[in-house]
Amino acid sequence: MDLRQLKYFVAVFEHGNMSRAAEEIPISQPALTRSVRMLEDELGVELFQRHARGAAPTPAGERFYHHAKSILAECARAREDAVEAGGRLSGAVTVGVAPLFAAHIIDDIVSRFCNRYELVTVTLLQGYFEDLVMQLDMGQVEMAFCNFPVQELPESLIFEPLFKLRTYVFVASNHPLAQSAKPSEKLLAEARWANVNQPHSIDVLDALFKNVNLAAPRIALRTNSLTLIKSMIVERDFVGLVPEHMMVAELEQGAVVRLEVPGTPIVRDAGLITRKEGYHRPIADLLADEIRSSCGEFFP
Repeated sequence: MDLRQLKYFVAVFEHGNMSRAAEEIPISQPALTRSVRMLEDELGVELFQRHARGAAPTPAGERFYHHAKSILAECARAREDAVEAGGRLSGAVTVGVAPLFAAHIIDDIVSRFCNRYELVTVTLLQGYFEDLVMQLDMGQVEMAFCNFPVQELPESLIFEPLFKLRTYVFVASNHPLAQSAKPSEKLLAEARWANVNQPHSIDVLDALFKNVNLAAPRIALRTNSLTLIKSMIVERDFVGLVPEHMMVAELEQGAVVRLEVPGTPIVRDAGLITRKEGYHRPIADLLADEIRSSCGEFFP
């Protein structure tokens, strides 16, 4: 088995078609087919089921894909690390970032880091906790900068809390619920809610109302865009749970009101997640240090 075979396998997996994969690489389709078959012979399993429209991965192919992606990512980083060791700090570092930090905090961190290391390219992949854990496991990112949910966390990862994240219920200052800093739970349950469409976020909202023996409110808008949720709160008549740091400017301008709701603020740890196993490149460690120092500024 060699890296070229892994690269060809991944191309077929992601395109679902031998001819399209061959065009992208590029390589002749017969040569690509031979390479995949040789890999299957070496592993002793079928990786794809061939059909008229292309090639569908088998269960073995699905599992092997995650390992192949991780190996190729590690090899790419190894090449870049060798260049760094030669005296030039260059190459690329990939970081997974939670949406609540994507438009806040991380822009300042990346700006300072890129100014300091002009030959380095930073790639940011945005995702929620579940997505970031998967990307770490597959080697697609070297670290994740996010909030930590309350559920049990994978043993294969290292969690480094850097600060406490506080989330409150917000409404626009002209919203009827804003007339009372502590509105009744019944009025809250009847309001139009915008909520993050992730299991852990929905569980948090359910728990708020269970604490006061009320059924959870109907969520009028489910979205994975925190920016949209914030806009629906500030500019429309929606209610929503938003981390406090995302509403600092709006609070100072008087555009929103933070409601006193039992069970809030919801406090969670946030920080960095890395894999226990594997080599941490100097370039990635330097970016991690930049994140650590910046978090101390934003969340003293």
